[in-house]
Amino acid sequence: MTGNALISEDTMPAEITDLAIGYRRLPAGKLANAVTWMEARAPQPDLAQPLAMTRITMPDCASYRAVFLEIGAPWLWDRVSEMSDAEIAAHFADPRQHLYYGYDESGAHLGMVEFFVADGCEIEITYFGLFPSLTGRGFGKRLMAGALDLAWRLNPNRIWLHTSSFDHHSVIGFYSACGFVPFATGFEIVDDPRIKGTLPRDAAPQIPLIEAEWSNGKGASPSPESQQVART
Repeated sequence: MTGNALISEDTMPAEITDLAIGYRRLPAGKLANAVTWMEARAPQPDLAQPLAMTRITMPDCASYRAVFLEIGAPWLWDRVSEMSDAEIAAHFADPRQHLYYGYDESGAHLGMVEFFVADGCEIEITYFGLFPSLTGRGFGKRLMAGALDLAWRLNPNRIWLHTSSFDHHSVIGFYSACGFVPFATGFEIVDDPRIKGTLPRDAAPQIPLIEAEWSNGKGASPSPESQQVART
């Protein structure tokens, strides 16, 4: 999950809502990311036993990059690959930026959470994730419980985040169980980070990597008949 500009549930930009219905092809090297914005306006009771959370105010850049990419590369997180050490330091020098690492009872590091405390009494969870080997074992809710416990202590009006089609297929259900409700959907068009070189080419194999324009030998687009087959 990556950060995005705040979109109120009351007003949606025209360029998001005025879209013709139908298929759209993207140029090679581009990815379409279906986004769902979700919010919570009150704590979810009895969510899970929170993990122990440690705030990292001045992360070691090499260590932070390693954690971020181990957790995020399978979902195409590449922000830190485009940031210098100085940019990372400046980012976390802003007191509104919060970075936490979650630990179990044995002291093992399980995952990370980042959130941003906006001036309007809102908190955006910008990154959230477990190390890949730990998914499916109940730690996700415990990490979220720890993150939300910290966030609600700051008395925000709401906590919000966005999910994407790059994320795990169960993520909407997970966030719903954690007390979040969808309030908007949209699309993000991005450069494929595996082609631009900010992530390895074998990252996120579940997301197709297309670096050459499709052609039937004559440079033509797929026929209406083939597109109709795709719809059935």
